[in-house]
Amino acid sequence: MVSERTIMLLHYITGIGILVAGAVHIATVFLTAPVEANLTFDEAPFAVINVYRNLLLAVSLEALLVMVAFHGFNGLRIILLELYQGRTWEKAVTWILTVIALVLVVYGSRTIILAYQIANLG
Repeated sequence: MVSERTIMLLHYITGIGILVAGAVHIATVFLTAPVEANLTFDEAPFAVINVYRNLLLAVSLEALLVMVAFHGFNGLRIILLELYQGRTWEKAVTWILTVIALVLVVYGSRTIILAYQIANLG
C-alpha cells in the first residue's frame, strides 16, 4: 500500500502540474495559430473537434485530465477521511474513489483520442 506521505506528495505535484499543463493548454490554443483559427467554428456538425488537430493540445488535455482527476478525487478522499475515521472507512473511501477516478480517466482519454483521430482524418 502506498503511504499517506507519498499520496500527499503526489497531491502537491499534481496541483503544480495542473498549473503548468493548463498554461501549456492555453498557450497552445492562443499561440499555435491565429486566435480566430483556433476559436472560430463554422456551422459544420463537428467543428469543435478541429481544436484537437494539434497533438500538443491533445496531450496537454490528457495531462490535465489525469492530474485533475487525481488531485480532485484525492482532495475529496482527504475531506471524507477527516469527517469520519476508521480503517474500514479509509479503505472503502480510497477504493471507491480510485475506481471512480479511473473510470473517469478512461472515458475522458477515450474521448480525447477519438476527437484527435477524427480531427486528423481530413
